[in-house]
Formats: sequence, C-alpha cells, structure tokens
Amino acid sequence: MNYTQKDFGPTINGMLYKLKMIEAITNNIANSGTAGYKRVIPETISFKSVLGEAAIHDYSQGPVSKTGNKFDLAIEGNAHFLVEGKNGPEASRLSNFQLNSKGNLSNVLGQELVVIDKTEKDISLAKSDDITINANGEIFVGTEKYGRIALQILDSKPVRIHQGSVESSNVDMMGEMASLSLMLRSFEASEKALGMEAAIDKELIEKYGRNV
Repeated sequence: MNYTQKDFGPTINGMLYKLKMIEAITNNIANSGTAGYKRVIPETISFKSVLGEAAIHDYSQGPVSKTGNKFDLAIEGNAHFLVEGKNGPEASRLSNFQLNSKGNLSNVLGQELVVIDKTEKDISLAKSDDITINANGEIFVGTEKYGRIALQILDSKPVRIHQGSVESSNVDMMGEMASLSLMLRSFEASEKALGMEAAIDKELIEKYGRNV
C-alpha cells in the first residue's frame, strides 16, 4: 500500500497511521507459516514511515524444528544466509534449500546460496547422498570439504547452523489477532470522528456560506 505525502488534517493523518499499522499486522499474520519470517513491529511505526516504506522488524529467534531433509538449514542466532540476487548477494532467512539444475543449493525463490572457500576438487553435491553441514556452515561430501556457507552475521553472539531443520516464523498469532482487533476498532472510531467533522463543516457552509 502506497501513500502520497499531503497536508492532511489530524484525523486523516491518524487514519493513515492506523492503516499502516493494520497492513503490518495483516502481513505478519499472512506470513505466520513462512519459514524464517521476522515480524514487523507495528507499535514502532511512525507517521514518517507511513509515507514511506520504512519498518522495524523483530529479529528474535523463531522456533527451530527438525524435518530430516538434509538441505533444510536453520540459523540459530542473529545472522542471515547470503544468496545470489539480481544485483549481487542478498540477505535471507529462508531455510528450505534444494539442489537446482546446476547442482547448487538454492532456496524456494530460486536464489542460489553463496558458498565460499569452495574446493578445487571435482566434487558434486548432486552425485552424493553423504552430505553433512556442520554448525559452522561447512559443507562436507563424505570426508571431503566442499565449501562453507556465506553468512551475514549481525552481532558478536554465537551463530549455529542446524542441518535437517527449519526455523519457523516468530509471529505470535494470538497476539497479532488481538492487535488487529484493537486497531480495527480504533480505525472505525477515527472514521466516525471524520464523519462528524464533515457533517459540522457542511452545516457551517450551509448556514454561513462558503467563506467560513
């Protein structure tokens, strides 16, 4: 949802602010099942961000659960995977990987996982079932090291990779639903107040003329 900056009245300003809050909450709810999704914190949205696209995210850890899929990789800690984007490496928390047609690991969006320190030996991930990835992100085919997963690490706290696991969204559905209900009621109250202001303006214009 995009907003154009204008000299709005206080009531409409408030309604735009609440719409942005509602948008953030509904987006959180819609992504509650997206692996690695980090919720937007609607309580911190300022009116300045209503007119732009700035948002603050809650980067707290989501639950990590085992899947048994050797290419599912969950991050424990404040870090992101680096994947190949259109304009260079991008940060991603998506943890469901698979081998693409080139034999490289890619996420569900088709973005290849950046692997550094790659071996010069003729080792292919597609030709082996014996693939292990340790807590440091080092990839081994049998006993041979294939390379290391590139990470964007955001602080000095420990970071671990869990092979065969995914990180779920950190969205608390009950909390988001309660916040959405409160925000909708608040928006409806502002809508009624705006209607009352419009009615008063109309009455004044009809009574005193358009120069009021």
